[in-house]
Amino acid sequence: MINGLYQTKSGFVFSSSKNGVEAKLYIYQNNKIENLMLPFPSGDITVTSQNNHSDNFWINCAGWKNDDERFRFDIITKKFIPENLVPIVEYPEFKDIIVKEITVKSHDGVDIPLSLIYKKDLPKDKNNPLLMDAYGAYGINNSPFLDMTFMLWALKGGIVAIAHVRGGAEKGESWHLGGFKDTKPNSWKDLISCAEYMIQENYTSADKIAIWGQSAGGITVGRAMTERPDLFKVAILTAGIVNSLRIEAMPNGLNSVKEFGSKNIESEFKDLYEMDAYHHIKKNIKYPATFITTGINDPRVAPWMPIKFAAKLQADNASKNPILLKVDYKGGHGGRDLLLKQKYLNLSDIFAFALWQLGHPDYQPKEK
Repeated sequence: MINGLYQTKSGFVFSSSKNGVEAKLYIYQNNKIENLMLPFPSGDITVTSQNNHSDNFWINCAGWKNDDERFRFDIITKKFIPENLVPIVEYPEFKDIIVKEITVKSHDGVDIPLSLIYKKDLPKDKNNPLLMDAYGAYGINNSPFLDMTFMLWALKGGIVAIAHVRGGAEKGESWHLGGFKDTKPNSWKDLISCAEYMIQENYTSADKIAIWGQSAGGITVGRAMTERPDLFKVAILTAGIVNSLRIEAMPNGLNSVKEFGSKNIESEFKDLYEMDAYHHIKKNIKYPATFITTGINDPRVAPWMPIKFAAKLQADNASKNPILLKVDYKGGHGGRDLLLKQKYLNLSDIFAFALWQLGHPDYQPKEK
């Protein structure tokens, strides 16, 4: 998929993306197309040309291991020269972390992009703690960027897997529509397929998998854990939509209706029920250890939604796995709503819970 085309004196430069996670850059000159080697694996590229009378151009790119950086292309050497406008922070501790982009067959044979991040010397065995992140809504592309959360998990000896499930835009608008209203089940079935693949390929085991969904990603993770509770040891739902039949009662309800449907339309009511994790909790089922968060000032996902989900899960869960609810009385929907200190305090709780439940030796309760 071509993302952008930029004219230069001798031709033009254009960028493309494979599966929404692997950016490519090409230059067309003298009736030839040449694939340019990027400074590092990138998910997004922004090109800035000087003007139509010059061959000078610059790129900005970022990846799972690299923050956004700026480079000038040298037309003579065909190499990129760093020209950052601000100092770049270097992280030597990331040098041994590798990124792998693969695809996994979903339940219906569709290839699902899966990004893997882990230390290069990590053995392939059933004991690796795996953190799986999934969203899949609103046509949002989960493009690679330097996420310290993922880097920290990898440094702890775990594997991070970002499942680019349908409902996003990794493969264009058709990818969005593949996880939209009546096709929404593809979102959580894609996540389930990715988890099964990681087990089959000996990266991990069901007792070592934590799945994480935020906001609309709560639909994906909430329904994955209720449809296949045996497949995951931990579920993390941060400000998640877990009661989709009631989205119209939330402040962001009308905006959500466009994406998920309205309970007032019979066919869409059925769609909403199918994606509603709250209504798929059943008695006497052993559910994963679950950490649920909400912000009392959340303007998008009203706090009553995660709270009622936690209450029902605690009441009906047949396993001994803990079901915890954290209410942030200072926070909102997360992200930019939070002060940096509060953000990392919340993250520390999530990591401590997940690594405790996955059996990481550094996070087990110590006997006095």
